[in-house]
Amino acid sequence: MTFLNRKLLFANSYWLKMLIAMKLMTFLVFAGIMQLHAAVYSQSFNLHETDITVKQMFQKIEKESKYSIFFRQDQVNLNKKIKVIAENADIKTVMKQVLQNQALVFDLIDDMIVIKASSTAAVDYVINGTIVDEQGLPLPGASVTIKGTTNGTLTNVDGKFSINISGQQATTLVVTYLGFKQQEISVSSSQTTVNITLVADASQLDEVVVIGYGTVRKRDLTGSVSSVKAEDIVRTPTHNAVEALQGRVAGADIVRSTGAAGGNANIVIRGNRSIASNRDDVGNRNGPLIIVDGFQGNSIDAINPNDIESIEVLKDASSTAIYGAQGANGVIIVTTKKGSAGKVKVNYDAYYGINTYDFPSSRTGESYIKLRREAARTIGITDDQLVFDGPGELDAIQAGQFVDWMDLVIRDGSQQSHNVSITGGSEKTSVFGSAGYFKEDGMLRGNDFNRYNLRLNLDQTVNNWMKVGFNTQIVYSALNNRQNPLGQATQISPLGTPFNQDGTINLFPLPDGTTISPLADERNEFIARNNTLRNNIVANAYISVSPLNGLNFRSNIGTNFNNSRQGIFNDRTSLAQNGPRISVASQNTAFNRYINWDNILTYTKNIKDHNLVLTGITSYQQSDVDRLSASGQGQILASQLFYDLNSSSTSITRTIGSAYEGWSNMAYAARVNYSYKGKYLFTASGRYDGASRLSPGNKWDFFPSAAIGWNIFEESFMKNIRQVNNLKLRASYGISGNYNIGVYSTQNNLNSSSNMSFGDVPVNSFVFRGTVGNTNLGWEKTASLDIGLDFGLFNNRISGSVQWYEARTSDILLSRTLPLSTGMIDVTQNIASTKNSGIELEITSRNIQTKNFTWSSTLTYNRKKEKITELIDGRDIFPSSGFERSSLLLGRPITSFYTYDKLGIWQLNEAEEAAKYKVGGHTFQPGDIKLRDINGDFLISSADLTYVGSTVPDWIAGLQNNFTYKNFDLGVFLVARYGQTIDAEFLGRFNPAGTGNGPEILDYWTPENPTNDFPRPRRGTTLSSYAGYTGYQALNFVDGSFFKVKTVTLGYTLPQIKSGKSFYNRVRVYATANNLLTVAKSSLIRNYDPERGGAENSPLSRTFVFGLNVGF
Repeated sequence: MTFLNRKLLFANSYWLKMLIAMKLMTFLVFAGIMQLHAAVYSQSFNLHETDITVKQMFQKIEKESKYSIFFRQDQVNLNKKIKVIAENADIKTVMKQVLQNQALVFDLIDDMIVIKASSTAAVDYVINGTIVDEQGLPLPGASVTIKGTTNGTLTNVDGKFSINISGQQATTLVVTYLGFKQQEISVSSSQTTVNITLVADASQLDEVVVIGYGTVRKRDLTGSVSSVKAEDIVRTPTHNAVEALQGRVAGADIVRSTGAAGGNANIVIRGNRSIASNRDDVGNRNGPLIIVDGFQGNSIDAINPNDIESIEVLKDASSTAIYGAQGANGVIIVTTKKGSAGKVKVNYDAYYGINTYDFPSSRTGESYIKLRREAARTIGITDDQLVFDGPGELDAIQAGQFVDWMDLVIRDGSQQSHNVSITGGSEKTSVFGSAGYFKEDGMLRGNDFNRYNLRLNLDQTVNNWMKVGFNTQIVYSALNNRQNPLGQATQISPLGTPFNQDGTINLFPLPDGTTISPLADERNEFIARNNTLRNNIVANAYISVSPLNGLNFRSNIGTNFNNSRQGIFNDRTSLAQNGPRISVASQNTAFNRYINWDNILTYTKNIKDHNLVLTGITSYQQSDVDRLSASGQGQILASQLFYDLNSSSTSITRTIGSAYEGWSNMAYAARVNYSYKGKYLFTASGRYDGASRLSPGNKWDFFPSAAIGWNIFEESFMKNIRQVNNLKLRASYGISGNYNIGVYSTQNNLNSSSNMSFGDVPVNSFVFRGTVGNTNLGWEKTASLDIGLDFGLFNNRISGSVQWYEARTSDILLSRTLPLSTGMIDVTQNIASTKNSGIELEITSRNIQTKNFTWSSTLTYNRKKEKITELIDGRDIFPSSGFERSSLLLGRPITSFYTYDKLGIWQLNEAEEAAKYKVGGHTFQPGDIKLRDINGDFLISSADLTYVGSTVPDWIAGLQNNFTYKNFDLGVFLVARYGQTIDAEFLGRFNPAGTGNGPEILDYWTPENPTNDFPRPRRGTTLSSYAGYTGYQALNFVDGSFFKVKTVTLGYTLPQIKSGKSFYNRVRVYATANNLLTVAKSSLIRNYDPERGGAENSPLSRTFVFGLNVGF
């Protein structure tokens, strides 16, 4: 049946043709597959390589064919030089040449080449050896590896080693030891022993350090310069590189200025020298000059830390005087990353973290009840009906309806960072580009910061005598800030109703109906807004020409453009407007243009043992700023925020201002660097500076400096002291200037006024501003002396420096308050002097260095003293208000505190003694504040006010420990500040009447609790209304000494793939804890990070971060 059906089917011609076609297609497909297989298997190669390594040949084969090569790295000598000649040869012919003289065979499996050890390979052989230094002493722990592999061993205590070599082929041993130059030793099976002598490595001393307008070898450096490299900068997860320097540079005092989103860090180098009339401006007056890639006018705050290659901190006058007017407070030189020849490299760095508050809790529950009862008991009230006599208070207490306001206003913040960088180039062109994004959500709702960075650096070698380049940066940031609610949250009663029944925020949560809620600004987005937008464009370019041997001319032109807009709106029901109860709105814009043009001519000449470098410099700077401001009251709609200010209620309350500020500076400078035999060093510089803002006749001044150095370790008498690898004594002296004052301080300025008329006819009038112009203003000058000793011991296992410095600043520019009888407010004059001195220590040690485990440490220590030595009439200066925090005291630091000296609290057993002392008509009694009677008259008065401390610590220290074990790395960074006094604002929230909550940590006196911290509560009083609380201002000033585990980072780097192709060359994951643990000396500031300086606004946070580094 089947047969007949088949016959009938194929009898049809159509199906017969179809069958023939199918057979033909099958044959063609099969033939094609066989041909394709044969083509792949017999792919031909045309090669002519006479000097190429096995590794390079493998890469070439994989690139030019479809083959992938698989092998064990410990079996193949990848660095062996080979010769491969092939004309239309197949892969077998090529591979035989590649693997010639190696005990290896290979198999072809489709498009895979699998290399393995030959089963007939020769027997392995052993090399024994001894490694010694130039004096013949053994070097224990030296590393010996087979080149191109990870196989290796370490020498024992006698410097001996033994290593097994696979097969019988010759190979190369790589010998390394810390502090010595690497050596490569060829060995073969015919050898049994080798003796190796390592030579000390002086590369650390040949390391190039960036200085003002140039570079110098570390061994030739005569000034005080600290250097921090890229790997240390990114150890701390932060958007601000200055914060990453904390504790890593001796002499640099760095603290985080705020815990708010986008907050920056303050840095002062070797103490405060200049005095500011406003305490908050002291940091700005004493901030260092920032140089980025040789250009002035840049802000380090705007630079992505991932883009930085290194940061040098110049501290002494020899290093800074070349910058004249700007160098008095130290110089920070930032070098960003550059491109390099070779393959394009792409890096992606990212992290995400959580921020948590560290701030004292407020009183609630039983703690609050005890405070209220004790305050009432003091005046004889014990009945709870009378103690809790406010509307609904007793019912709320009995029902346990307490409100933890601190818990309601704070939240966990977050931060994240993403950065992509590309590096590449050729022999003549190098390019580095990066793009970054940083976002931080603050720990208060309504506080956040976003920043976007773009950078492009390009260097082009035009020919053998010319080089050009540019670096550009674009930064955009958006900051939302807000009114601090913590002050209200730590003084409001914990009895209340924070939310309405519908879940919305209750504006007046207490029964009195007038006390505003700390949550008031969070009701909706139109209650309070403080928004700042910034654009920063940096465009710098240079040309470098070397027309003659040893002669170089470089011209730098730098431009910096800043645009900013700040918009502020506060509704009538906001925290900020709780008093006047009227809405206010304002906008402030600024456009800043800055130009810096430097020309540097350098001539270098070597004559036998003499080395001479001459440098000539011209430097021009110009800054122009346009400002526009407008404000109004009573916006018609809250949703208008700070826009359409013309619609605010009345023209009388609207203000508008447009200001311009411009200045320029011109300078001529020269420097000579001389070295004789590398032993004796001399540096001298001079700068002639002119500043437009100073008065005629005083605009120009000269700032000289000189330094000497002696490389003692280069002397013949040191040659046999093998423990010392570096020993240099140096000293420097110089003068630098400062003109950090208002641009128009030498001029009398006028303001227009419309409050004048002739009869009924209004006229414009002009009145002098409150500041009197001073036509005699001159330079503020700092003369600095520095003596230092640099050392390297035990093959540079221990290296570092110790130095002493003294800086005397004279003719300090200070705003002086004038008597009311003058009709003016103040005048800027050269009327003060200060003196700073200190000792700095930096030590780096490589404690353990083995094949799998390393441990290194870096210690920095700075002990310093600051004091005012002269004031205008030889007397202390006390402001009319705020003298506790703003007085200028001779013999004390600029940032000193002046108030009563609190000894404690009068105790029961001191009642008789307390009764001897009076303030006004009040006799002291147990529970009152006990003060020191300075003049011994038993009367507490202004005569007993005294110095009680300063924000300047006695010493600062930092300790970084880095550990690695195989692919794991661990970094632990510790910092300490000792001897500082802080103004702990939250301690002033003590509420003696018990009507508010206050911080729970405040321990107050009772007959049963004889503490010396805070006085006895007293109903119906405030700290300022009861005479027994005289000296309450001193409650805020406490010892702010602390020790902190600043940063702990644990990372793991994925092993590289040893065969085949990989899309990455490095992957590292890590976790970091920042501000992990803080231990304060004073129990009064527990649960608070004293690095913040005592401010309750935006305290510092504890951060936990998880990150990723990937290299492609």
